[in-house]
Amino acid sequence: MHVVDGEIKYVETDNTGDDNYDGLHQVRACLRGRSMRRRVYNPDRLKYPMKRVGARGEGKFERISWEEAYDIIATNMQRLIKEYGNESIYLNYGTGTLGGTMTRSWPPGNTLVARLMNCCGGYLNHYGDYSSAQIAEGLNYTYGGWADGNSPSGYRKQ
Repeated sequence: MHVVDGEIKYVETDNTGDDNYDGLHQVRACLRGRSMRRRVYNPDRLKYPMKRVGARGEGKFERISWEEAYDIIATNMQRLIKEYGNESIYLNYGTGTLGGTMTRSWPPGNTLVARLMNCCGGYLNHYGDYSSAQIAEGLNYTYGGWADGNSPSGYRKQ
């Protein structure tokens, strides 16, 4: 990222290494990643907590403090766990920016929120995702098994 006076000006893709499969190939950012600047500075992006004050669907919200937001979340989580158990708290793995949030969205069991919920007695986790079956089969046919990493050396059989 190129930052000037604290503002992101543009996102440059990877230009290091050679661009062949046998070497440490370039990992170029996709269009979504390269347009992240627009997402960060979008005027419609929420920058502070909001509380619904109208009926659901009316679109009426008011700004509240972070302290009030944390209190509301904590109170409701405690109530849900007490009434329905820890399985009533489901942590979704998807964020729209996989691994790119402050709370780190991947791997799901190691996120800050998941670790916090483990301290509270656990939560309902997902099993698989929309790509799991395809990845599991595709990696077997393509690389002979599970591949973990971004380097070609991670795909070689040990």
